[in-house]
Amino acid sequence: MSKSVVKHLLSTGEDADVYFLVGDGDAKELLPAHKLILKHASEVFAAMFRFDAKNKKKEFASANCPVEVIDVEAAAFKVMLSFIYINDLSGLNGDNAMAVLYAAKKYNIPELVDASLQIPISKLRNVFFAYAQARLFDLEDFANKCLRYICQNAAQLFRSDKFLQIDQKMLGVLLDNDRLLLSNEFEIWKAALRWADEKCRQNGTKKSSENRRLLLGPALFKIRFPNIHEEDFSEFVVPSGVLTEKEVIGVYQFNSHPYLYRPYLYHPYRHFYGGSRLFSLQFPSHGRISDWNKAKCNINRRGTLSLEIENLLEFAQESIGSERKSETVHIGGFPWQIWAKIEKKNGSIDNEKWLGIYLLCDAPKEDKNWNCKCSPTFRIVSEKSGMIEARNWGRFNFISFAELLNPSKGFYNKSEDKVTLAIDVIVK
Repeated sequence: MSKSVVKHLLSTGEDADVYFLVGDGDAKELLPAHKLILKHASEVFAAMFRFDAKNKKKEFASANCPVEVIDVEAAAFKVMLSFIYINDLSGLNGDNAMAVLYAAKKYNIPELVDASLQIPISKLRNVFFAYAQARLFDLEDFANKCLRYICQNAAQLFRSDKFLQIDQKMLGVLLDNDRLLLSNEFEIWKAALRWADEKCRQNGTKKSSENRRLLLGPALFKIRFPNIHEEDFSEFVVPSGVLTEKEVIGVYQFNSHPYLYRPYLYHPYRHFYGGSRLFSLQFPSHGRISDWNKAKCNINRRGTLSLEIENLLEFAQESIGSERKSETVHIGGFPWQIWAKIEKKNGSIDNEKWLGIYLLCDAPKEDKNWNCKCSPTFRIVSEKSGMIEARNWGRFNFISFAELLNPSKGFYNKSEDKVTLAIDVIVK
């Protein structure tokens, strides 16, 4: 049968021996087709027609009784027929690609599946729906492409109505992704709250804190509340009532004493906060890749962190456990900080105070080996030439305040009442 003849049969429906009533509701459309052509293109159609032939006396097998297909859009079914009849893909586009993909998977036409997946992600009508379809059909590569596009364009996509239509499970997957590109974690919280409010509206329920929490479900615990600025957390998140009192206290405690929640950071007074005194932190705290932008990120594997402790004499009079921290510096793709703390000499019975210096990497929890990839050197920046102190072994009881404040050592800038700590980091 020549291509022109097949094209004529497709366009006219002449001699059709099967009809499909495709679509749902008012969008239904009756489409003629030819069993001989369809069964050679798809094993699903072949099996359908074999069953039909064995049951000729059945009402649904009559040529006058169409095959109902309510789960495929009529436009997508037409694209599939054009591909089967004359290998034509001119009707395939971003608006119908996912509907065509569904039809191609349903009727097992792998070439059409592949063609549907070649449409650029940016051209798809609804990338959230595309991601859901990819997961439904176990199309891992395509799902990853969709997820990456969503995360990279979240600032725009999360403001769309399509975002409000996703289900709770997908919301959780998106909020859990380290590469979710929004300006800060507070914007992620607001997007999640907007999603919950829309679900309340759809369900006809009140926008209460209880209903919001119920609808967010497990997705709530993918939001990194410890990374929300304290003012925003106190002014907006806490009054929303979505978090429980213990969850709120856990966030406050984490931000006050983060080393207590990080087992990879040694601290000699950890045991003082054990048991019931410490509320469990229910939320992840590691940064997102979006926080590690090029303006902040040192792409080199080597870098130096510094911490100026001003008003050093006043700091030295503070109680054991008082601390100072540096700004975050990104080295090798990870965020690093210096933490300096007033300590008591290990095993000592006198009241002499010491300064401990700690290196903190707030790496994603998925990176199990982060501490095996860093080589730090702890030091104090001297005010005198040739008097720089470097101790690779130092952290706990790094230096006594008596030594630190000794003018002959050259560590302390008496005129400005400050000292500068530094850690050289090599990420391997």
